[in-house]
Amino acid sequence: MLTETEKDLCASRPNSVSYDRVQDLHFLGNYVRRLPVNMARMMENAHDWEHLPYVHASSFASIDLISKGPWGWRAKIGLPGGGDYQLLDLIIDETRHYWVSTVFSGMGTGTEIHTQATELSGDEIEVDVRFYLPEAPADNTVADFVLKYLTDQYRVLYDEDLGLMSGRQSALDDRIARRDEPPGLASVLVGDVSELDPLGTHLVETQAGRFCVRRWRDEWIVHSAICPHMLGPLNEAKLDERGNITCPWHGYRFDVATGQNIDGKCNDLAQAPRLIERNGKLYFD
Repeated sequence: MLTETEKDLCASRPNSVSYDRVQDLHFLGNYVRRLPVNMARMMENAHDWEHLPYVHASSFASIDLISKGPWGWRAKIGLPGGGDYQLLDLIIDETRHYWVSTVFSGMGTGTEIHTQATELSGDEIEVDVRFYLPEAPADNTVADFVLKYLTDQYRVLYDEDLGLMSGRQSALDDRIARRDEPPGLASVLVGDVSELDPLGTHLVETQAGRFCVRRWRDEWIVHSAICPHMLGPLNEAKLDERGNITCPWHGYRFDVATGQNIDGKCNDLAQAPRLIERNGKLYFD
């Protein structure tokens, strides 16, 4: 819940990038990195507020959306360790591939992080992440410490984001490739029952899609390995004691027995094939 003061702060925030703003700030330093992803995935990632506490659990404990739009998003963010929070917005200039993240309440108030993304080729971009403070640190030792902290944090953030962006592009490419394949699902061998790890997750590729085979309550089950929200890798999700899985990208939950989205936030899982056992072997049929 937001206090009245926090509501007023949010209402006063702009929804467009002010490029002249940096003239009133102290430039601390920057972090430049080449990323093997295309610009579409990078801009998609900038808009994707939901992934923060899941993909970046070491930096964000929770996120509660306040507002969003083509301009970006604004949210209340819980920090690891409990108790501390930030009100933060990320304002995006799509045309210039530029975005600004600003902490406007809570720990680090006044910190602004400006990012310029530049396309180097069809599958590589460069990001220039520039760190600004509302005023200069007390001395160079403090400045060096803060710059190292921010640089290290963003190195980790982009390490983690690469998995999401690359994984989504791979899933999109796979979906396109399957459009040219004949419809239907031919009989597919999953494996010898004696050789399948009952504690493991077995990923199976078929003409109809990607599926997971797992052991649940003394029987083998199968469910889609693709989250219908943004094609997240459900094969990486752990099966809990209730038979539910949680997408590692955005936290959407599904009942593997029914395929139902428990949160009501997106579509249910794609229908899974029938799993049968013949002569000690598991098949999709």
